[in-house]
Amino acid sequence: MVLCIVSFASIAIAADKTYSDGYPKMYLRGAFNNWAAQDAYLFERQGSHYSLTVASLDGKFKVGGSEWQCNLGVGTTVDKSMYVYATQDGANIVAEKLSNVNISFDLELDGTHAKPTVVKITVNGVEPDTPTTEPEDDTTGTLPVLHINVYHTDDLGNFVTDSEGNYVFDNEVISTNLNHKNYFQGEYWLDVNDCEWLIQLGAESVGSEEEPLPLEIKARGNWTMKGFAKKPYKIKLGKKQDLLALTPEKSKHYALMAHADDNCGFMRNFVGFNLGNRIGLPWTPDQQPIEVIINGDYRGLYFLTESIRIGDGRVNITESPDETIDQNLISGGYIVEFDNYDEENQIRLNEKSCASGHSLDKLRITFDTPELYSELQRRFISEQFNAMNDLVGANSDALWSYLDLDDAARYYLVKEIISDVEAYHGSTYLFRDNGEGQKWHFSPLWDCGQAFNGPTDGFFYNHDPYGNTWIPSFRKNGMFNDKVEATWRWFMSQCFDGLYDDIRLYAEHITTAAAADYERWKNVAPPSGGASVVNNTNMASRTDRVLSHLKNKVSFLTEKFGTYGKSEPEPVRDTTPAAELPDYAKSGVENVIIEGDEQNAPVEYFDLQGRRINEPVRGGIYIRRQGNQVQKVAL
Repeated sequence: MVLCIVSFASIAIAADKTYSDGYPKMYLRGAFNNWAAQDAYLFERQGSHYSLTVASLDGKFKVGGSEWQCNLGVGTTVDKSMYVYATQDGANIVAEKLSNVNISFDLELDGTHAKPTVVKITVNGVEPDTPTTEPEDDTTGTLPVLHINVYHTDDLGNFVTDSEGNYVFDNEVISTNLNHKNYFQGEYWLDVNDCEWLIQLGAESVGSEEEPLPLEIKARGNWTMKGFAKKPYKIKLGKKQDLLALTPEKSKHYALMAHADDNCGFMRNFVGFNLGNRIGLPWTPDQQPIEVIINGDYRGLYFLTESIRIGDGRVNITESPDETIDQNLISGGYIVEFDNYDEENQIRLNEKSCASGHSLDKLRITFDTPELYSELQRRFISEQFNAMNDLVGANSDALWSYLDLDDAARYYLVKEIISDVEAYHGSTYLFRDNGEGQKWHFSPLWDCGQAFNGPTDGFFYNHDPYGNTWIPSFRKNGMFNDKVEATWRWFMSQCFDGLYDDIRLYAEHITTAAAADYERWKNVAPPSGGASVVNNTNMASRTDRVLSHLKNKVSFLTEKFGTYGKSEPEPVRDTTPAAELPDYAKSGVENVIIEGDEQNAPVEYFDLQGRRINEPVRGGIYIRRQGNQVQKVAL
């Protein structure tokens, strides 16, 4: 095997980590020596070729530099002579009681990191089978495969090339310690991989290895990003695509959900989303299982998921622009999140409750869409949620003039059926459309990461370790409970049947890939303070656990919410009139004063969509702002 040698003149590695010509010192490091870089395990080097012989080798190991600046591994068990294709930050290699072991490889660098390379492992002098210089991607052939290549970029955003003109991988994107949310630049192609059941849904391959398409990718999530080696990602395509027939409209925006902590056979989101669609929430994301390869490294089983967005066939409302002061656009549309983290782009209220025995928590309302709020938008959101918070604490039916009662009941039933103990505390989204007569809706469903962690013989909010915003108080409200019970009887009689079959079929689709996923991650250490990727190799037992939980919970809820016939009617939608809008959010109300009158403040003009106008034209109609005074004017 011949590998090209790069110039080491520009590689910044300290002298004690390198030889005089710039090549790094490489060591055999593993559990046998507490992962230390010891001279007894220093590889001999001739040019780019490294070699080391040891009398015995057992347990986990890697090939690494003195400070892990180079870190070669691959999640493979070695029980005989073989070739392995090792990558930077790859998983630990596991030796099974080997003797007289020689390890050799040729090294090429990408910056200070090792490029993927074939490592030859010889045991007792027996030559391994014929090598291949092509990586074995470890995909199972049972699911579509998303290939992503991420490259280093220069200050202008152009891909960096090596001495031969090849793009240089940026492997930070697959580092186990990645903890920021900045975008990386790259390319992708999606191979539907002859996956017949998805092809029948309309899924098609997109791009190809010969003609990849542009994308941006970044880490997403909070604990799931920082706590696991297997990262979740957000991807933004260069142009709109319908990936895996997920959405009726093309979109640039998708999420790659890792579900590294889902020990329920990757079923938590699947069951939650399935129920959301069945019960008729306004919009529920769809997802499909997929295998992912990034920079030639097999990353395991992921779930390509529609991101929460206005438009693109998703949340069907009119979006309020960033930082608008246009009265016509202040009332919506918005998507906000009940969050369990303090963020800059949010308002925080002291939660009010009419339910005793429940500790109060902060009500954190994070701005999702739009992302940037004007003072008017922030005021509107603050007043809306302060009003609702007061009504929740007072157990007042006037709450349903702000909140859509039907969607509140349907959302609750989904979360109760799956016993999601984090519901209403984090990853709980609400939206409101623009204009008079609109209300806030509990929707869309998103992260069901704590599903099946609550009891089957009790209500989840009585066993919630996170603090449960509002829902215990909802359950004190007669209108809400009546709507829940009527919706339950209709839903169970007409919409629930078929869920268990969906679960069994889904398990069949992902069983092989679930085993490959654990094989990929089982020997990878988590980030400091994090957790190991869960083991879902026994999909049969995981599926049985989910089905048992659902059946027991349905039995409990039937006792509480009532039995049902074969064809219960769908409840009539609630007709409580929507709360009146404040004057500053009403169409046609002029000379609106927000707060005070600052005569000395500079005057600014905006068009009726809230965009700043530097040179207003005589005869035009504009929004005029001076300090906190806002009015519509004709020049």
